[in-house]
Amino acid sequence: MFCLRCLAGIIVWSSIFGIIIFFALIGVVFLYNNGKISALGQYNGYLNIPSISGGGQQYYDIYGYICFAISGIFFILMLCCCSRIRLAVAVCKAAGQFVVDVCLIILVPIFQASILLGFWAACLVVMVFLVSSASFTINSPSDYFTSVTQDPNLTKLYCFIFATLWSHGMIQAIGTFVIASACCMWYYSHGPGAQLDLPIFRSYKMAFRFHFGSLAFGSLILAIVQAL
Repeated sequence: MFCLRCLAGIIVWSSIFGIIIFFALIGVVFLYNNGKISALGQYNGYLNIPSISGGGQQYYDIYGYICFAISGIFFILMLCCCSRIRLAVAVCKAAGQFVVDVCLIILVPIFQASILLGFWAACLVVMVFLVSSASFTINSPSDYFTSVTQDPNLTKLYCFIFATLWSHGMIQAIGTFVIASACCMWYYSHGPGAQLDLPIFRSYKMAFRFHFGSLAFGSLILAIVQAL
């Protein structure tokens, strides 16, 4: 977290410039292999510009110009979004400070993942049981097993899959809410007279007491889309 606070700006800006330079260098490689940049030939021993083998050499100049265009677009976007990028760097630094002050927040994703692993293990056992208890018929010797859609056990399976997706989304929504709520409590605890007291426990309490319906409704929408 200390490195994140100190090196967030360097990591973000170097990544952006790295993408711009990468596309520009790819464009140089294409144009060099097409003979458009012949002046670099005498420096090839020092620059080690790779050679591209294969067909389609007549299109290398087009590929090179496309790479230069992409590099230029990224550069223009960087100039237009400098304030947003600086804001993103500040958010990364604040996130590092938040994790340092509320170090137990690291356990929330681990706790949620453990619950999901146990949940899916139990659900898969039930799904296998429902599938194995359904009736199957063979239409012809050349066909594989074809399920009978009127079997009530298959209807139970479809309903159970939907309930599993809904419960999975609900568990994920609670974890996301707890992290966001704890971060809000930490942010507003810097004022005069404010105090940070058990933010994770209080967030879980608020999730089940005040926001359970909203989380369940949002998870229901996601479950419907996933089931479809």
